[in-house]
Amino acid sequence: MTDGTLTQATFTTAAKQFLELSQKYQDSWELVQSPSWPSYLRKSVQQQLTRLTGTTDDDDDLAEFEEVELDEDPSAAQVDTVTTDLYRFEYHVVYSISYQVPVLYFNVFKSDGTLLRLEEAWSGFTELAGESREQLRQTLTQMEHPALFKPFLGLHPCKTANVLRALPDSQNVIVSFLSIYGPYVNLELDPRYGMTDDQKNESGENE
Repeated sequence: MTDGTLTQATFTTAAKQFLELSQKYQDSWELVQSPSWPSYLRKSVQQQLTRLTGTTDDDDDLAEFEEVELDEDPSAAQVDTVTTDLYRFEYHVVYSISYQVPVLYFNVFKSDGTLLRLEEAWSGFTELAGESREQLRQTLTQMEHPALFKPFLGLHPCKTANVLRALPDSQNVIVSFLSIYGPYVNLELDPRYGMTDDQKNESGENE
């Protein structure tokens, strides 16, 4: 992985090792076997989503996730209502044959079963909110899931190899990948995933 890319076999091995950790930490990830694509990781979790809805210049809904505060901007359009609901997030970590890196796909389901729109996601994930529309299209976009052939939101993999190249000593590429990319889309890993063997021994994890 000196250039930041990985083979399909390396991805599969890392995914299986990641699954073992997930089962140990009761973190509900599962490995999905696909007849048309390499096996991929999947996790479904319910999280609260606070939606700020009102009239804006471009008529888009604003979405804001819990525990993230809005920057106050006196020039911004006034928000009319604030509602909090429980949403279902489904995350997939899929191997990209073209880019030879993991890709984080996800969908967010509202209480009525409809999907969070791409425009809502652009406004909702505030770590991306300062980017231009062109930058957003290159970062968080809608892509066809290569195994399911359905539209998913996803973080574009064009820069992933550069990021992973800076982590040559990673114990597990999936852990490193999700630690970096997950927080952008409200996905946080249990800190125990990142513990070294020595740290696990000190804490009694390996006993």
